[in-house]
Amino acid sequence: MRGRIARKIATFGLAATAALGVLGTSTLPAAAATAPSRTVDPGTTEDWNTVAADAYRCVITANYGWRWEGRCNVYSGRLRTITYCADGSHSTGLWIGARPEAWAVWGNCPGSRWTRVVFQWHS
Repeated sequence: MRGRIARKIATFGLAATAALGVLGTSTLPAAAATAPSRTVDPGTTEDWNTVAADAYRCVITANYGWRWEGRCNVYSGRLRTITYCADGSHSTGLWIGARPEAWAVWGNCPGSRWTRVVFQWHS
């Protein structure tokens, strides 16, 4: 009995490890790799805080130096933000999808300031 339980646990452990390995190595859909991205660099143009494409429109509503906040209307597909920091780090937001209401979006650079935000979209 003890041997059978040990084999079941080992089998389950291998299956769980394989499943987690697949999750950890999954890639973005092919469309994401070729989807157009838009970049925001604070202060580079008069309308630096607005990014728009056919599928989405985003506005940065607050700039605290180390943190930015905004809202995005996603009309189709999915969108995420990638915030780059002066210290070389970056943070990636979750994918958000199309819906009638605007999404609240933000990015943080604790101990540093943000230097640019990339709005990445895919269908």
